[in-house]
Formats: sequence, C-alpha cells, structure tokens
Amino acid sequence: MTIVLFGEGLGSEFERGVGQYPTVGDEVHIVTNDDLRVIYGWSKTARGTLTVGQIAAASGIPADISVPGLVSRHSVIVGSTGAGKSNLVTVLLEAVSDGSLPNSRTIVIDPHGEYASALGDKARVFRIKPDKNKGELALQVPFWALPFVELQHITLGGLQPNHEAAIRDIVHDLKINAAKLMADPPPEGTISADSPVPFSIKKLWYELDKFERVTFPKTNPQTEADALGITDAGDPTNLNSCRYPPASSYNTAPFKNQRKRNIERQLDLMRSRLRDARFRFLFEPEDGYEPDVDGKVTKDLDVLVGDWIGHDKPITIFDVSGLPSEVLSTIVGTMLRVVYDTLFWAQDLPIGGRQQPLLIVLDEAHRFVPDGGATSAHRILSTIAKEGRKYGTGLMLVTQRPSELDSAVLSQCGSMIAMRVTNSTDRSRVAATIPDDLGGLVDLLPSLRTGEGIFLGEVMPIPSRVRVRKAWNKPDGDDPRLPEVWQKSVRPDPSNYARALANWRAQTTSAPDSQSKEGNDA
Repeated sequence: MTIVLFGEGLGSEFERGVGQYPTVGDEVHIVTNDDLRVIYGWSKTARGTLTVGQIAAASGIPADISVPGLVSRHSVIVGSTGAGKSNLVTVLLEAVSDGSLPNSRTIVIDPHGEYASALGDKARVFRIKPDKNKGELALQVPFWALPFVELQHITLGGLQPNHEAAIRDIVHDLKINAAKLMADPPPEGTISADSPVPFSIKKLWYELDKFERVTFPKTNPQTEADALGITDAGDPTNLNSCRYPPASSYNTAPFKNQRKRNIERQLDLMRSRLRDARFRFLFEPEDGYEPDVDGKVTKDLDVLVGDWIGHDKPITIFDVSGLPSEVLSTIVGTMLRVVYDTLFWAQDLPIGGRQQPLLIVLDEAHRFVPDGGATSAHRILSTIAKEGRKYGTGLMLVTQRPSELDSAVLSQCGSMIAMRVTNSTDRSRVAATIPDDLGGLVDLLPSLRTGEGIFLGEVMPIPSRVRVRKAWNKPDGDDPRLPEVWQKSVRPDPSNYARALANWRAQTTSAPDSQSKEGNDA
C-alpha cells in the first residue's frame, strides 16, 4: 500500500499539511463516517461555500466548494464530451444564483447557447437575435471600443506598415475631434487610436476612399487645393463614394493621385463588412451607441457595461453562438476587455472588482486561449489569469481539450475539476498540472462515471472524488433523449425544412409559433 499524507485532524478540525509525521509501529485505523465528516465538513466552520453534490466515497456527506477558492484563485473544468461538464457548470451557476449570495455577479461566455434555458429568470441573456418574449436583450459591441489593430483586421485586413501607420493617424485625429463632443471629454494627450472613444467608421471609409479617387490637372505638385472639382459628393452615411473626373490612362490630364495607397481591395472589403447584416451588432449598434458622421453618440460605454453587469440579477449570459466565426474571438476579447478595464479603473468605487468581485465562466475555452494564440481574447484572458486576482476578477475555464489550452493560462488556475478524460494527450496535460504526490489520481480519469469529477486545489480542503448532482433544469447542450425520441410513431413534418432554411438565411434559430411545427408532437 502506498500512502500519501496531505493533512491531519486536530480534534474536530481538519487542516491541510502535516505537522507531525507518523513513525514506524504507529497504528493505522480504517476511516469512519465521523472521520470523513470532520475531513470534508469544513463548511461547518467556514463561510461562503456552495454544495454541488456528494462525496463519492462517503454516503451522505455533501461536497461543498469554497467560493473564495473558486473566484479568486481561478479554476479549470476539464472532461471529455458527455462527461457532465455542462451539468456541472449549470449546478455551479444555480448555486451562485440561489439567493445565498445576493451581491454576486457572474459572466458566462456561452458559444453554444445552452445555459439560458437552464437558468431561467436568474440570468440576463444577451444574444444577436434576442427573443423579446423571454426578456432577452440584443448583444451590441460598439466597433469604437475595439483596439485599432483588431478593428483594422476586421474591416481592412492586412496592410503595408506605412499605410497602417497612416490610417492609425487618421483614426487618432477622428477620435480627438469626436471627443470634443462628449459630455466629459478626456484630456487630448490621453487619446490614442486604441482609446474607446466614439468616431464615425463610415466617415473613415469615405475619407480613405476619397483619397484613392481624387484626380489632379497636373502631376506635380499635387495638393488638396489643386484637386479637380468633385462630380458627385457621395454620402458617407450610405457608403456612397465621392466621385472625381476619372484619371486618364495616357500621360494627359486628369492625373491620378501620386500618393494613393492602392488599397481599393481593402476598402471594398471594408464597405462589404459595414453593409453585412451579420456585423450590424458591431457597426450599427442600436440604442444610441452608433456615432453620427461627427462621432457623436447619445449613449456611452458606462451605460453598456451597466446593462451588462450592473443589473439586479446574479448572472449575465453572453450567447455568442450567433456571432460570425471569423470575429468570435475578437468580439469576446473586446467585451471582456471593456468589462475588465472598467472594473480596473473603478477600484475605489463600490462597483470595483475588489468591492464586488466578478467571475467569468468561459465555455469552450480552448477556442479562445489556444496554445500559441495571439488574438484579442487570448491577450485579455492571459491578463486576467495573471492579474485578475488582485482586482477581484476570477476566471473559470471549461474545456474538453485541455491539451490545446495555453499552458501559461492553465498554470494560473489554482483549482482543477477533472471529469472523465479518455484522450491520452489530454490526460498528460492534466497530469502535468497535478502535484507529484497526487499523480495517481490521473489513473482514475478514464473510469469516472458520468457526472463524477476529481476536485483539486483551492475549491476543496482535500482532493476529492465528487458525484455532482443533476441540475434542476438541463442545459440545451445535454444529450438528446434517446431512445425515446426515436420511439415516437409520427415523423416530423417535412415542411419544417423550409423553416430551417429560412432560419439559416435569417441567422436565427427561433421560429414564429405559427410556423414552428413539432411534427404533430413528434
């Protein structure tokens, strides 16, 4: 028998760590239920715990996890598909929102849209295509909150370094001019192209496009005063180009702009993105967040962040399943940066992270913080993992592929909840994060039952095998009800495929009641 010493009992209390080691000849006793209650019953003397199930090896002893350990020290939940990760996350969110922690606040990044149905009115839900009947709200992320590099990547794609620098300067100037229209303008010296200051992106496109089209009566010099007259002024609001007399293909007037950047292809991409209905939440946000041509807005980021995390519900769900895949990581990173930076600069205010901590739950974490990644989400999540504890922002990563997670971010997680893991590469990554004296626990991972997990680190007083309870309401991501749904005698009406095609084109999964057919209750 191999024995690992990790704690000792002092009367009716149990503490991690060993102060007095046994010697040769000491008696060994089989643990009793009373002993187990002392070991696992830390919640009797500690405040702030959440019950998520029962200890698998001891009947009737609740598995209580530490709220400070969960939020302040970061955590990661790993497990293969079908191991019960979504159920565990739902159970944790139910415990956070059961009323015992009335001042809690949690953000859930939900890439599959599965948690809103499980939490009901305990959460405020934001999505691209909200269901107003369920109280859902439109997800809006103003483009001017993005750092310049991310905005350029989405709208213009790759640019030559000199052109990128020139356009950065133009954005900087637009933000400086627009900042003067704000109710509380910041000092001009603090504004950069990355500052979250409103400006008109349509005006930016118009000016860049105009610079490519301008023509002159001579080749040298070419100044703005020398430009030929405009034949059509265009309209930046409707993304209509400004027109000049077309340049001659011969060595005669009109002459093209000798300083043009030759970025017509990038400008076509930019106009396409600005008109794309899928990106309307970003470039044409509603409710006063879209700047006019001068850069003036009627609502600022303080209202947006207040809507996101300043409401009276303990949970905010960002259903990002409807976001275009090519910008998913960028948009999630921008949302988290806006929230994190707001709380960082509110350290001395009641809404600051230290006065009202925030937990961020990130499902499918390997998509946002992959090993070797360099996206907007990767950068802000790395910052939160390294510095968030100091400012009251905790991180919970949920993934089925721990081998693809950034190792630096994973190393910052003070707790791990490992459910069934069958892939040998993933088990190796889990083993690398477990202390050597507990390495034998990795051998249990392939044999864990669905809904069982090994809890390690700050969330529990000792490493524990826990049988997680069933969530009160199943998340939508649960397995289909087989074989029951295959045993129904009536097949769904084929006309539903027309509705599915309409949903696909409209980018929504919600069908009107009059057209939603369940196949005659099939």
